[in-house]
Amino acid sequence: MVEPRHVHWITTKHVLRYFKGTIGYGLKYVSNEKLELHEYTDSDWAGSAVDRKSTSRCCFNLGSDMISWFCRKQTSVALSMVEAKYIAACGASKEAVWLRKMLAGLFDQETRC
Repeated sequence: MVEPRHVHWITTKHVLRYFKGTIGYGLKYVSNEKLELHEYTDSDWAGSAVDRKSTSRCCFNLGSDMISWFCRKQTSVALSMVEAKYIAACGASKEAVWLRKMLAGLFDQETRC
């Protein structure tokens, strides 16, 4: 940041206080547990009454712990329920590729989908 302001300093202090308060939080993975990445997706069709756009929802589990999720309005109008589900699956597969690359750097063993 070129010219930090007072509001930036306050925000930085809030973030550091959050880190201090949650230092003991985390996910524990037992070494004998088989780590598999599971993905669950869903969508509604034309759920928004204003613009008739659908909403995509997805979550990812690693073992028994949820590690990532999203819920967002689709950028285009789906003409059928199948198209809405296809758009949700495409968004989830992009997230899955990113997660697999990140997890490959964290774990020695390969995660399976």
